[in-house]
Amino acid sequence: MHKIDKLLSPLEALKKAVETAGGQTELAKSIDPNQEKLKQQNIWTWLNRDKKTSAKWVVKVSQATGVSCHELRPDIFPAPQPANDSSNQQSIA
Repeated sequence: MHKIDKLLSPLEALKKAVETAGGQTELAKSIDPNQEKLKQQNIWTWLNRDKKTSAKWVVKVSQATGVSCHELRPDIFPAPQPANDSSNQQSIA
C-alpha cells in the first residue's frame, strides 16, 4: 500500500514558502532584491486577502523556496506526470 501525501491548499503552500524563506519580508527580498516591484505588503495581501500566490509571481516563489508551482497554484500548474505514465509517452509515427 502506498502512502498518499495530503495535497496542501494554495494558502498552506504559500505559508510553507513564507516559512521556508524566513518570513514575508525575506520572501519578497529573495524574489525582488531591490524590492522595486514586490514588497512585504504584497506577500501579506496574498496571505490575508487573496489566500493564494499571485499568478505573476508563482514561478519566482517556487524557485526561491522549493515549494512547487503545482502546490502554490494547482489551478494554473497541473500535477506533473510520472515519467513512466503511459499518458505521458510520445508515440512514434
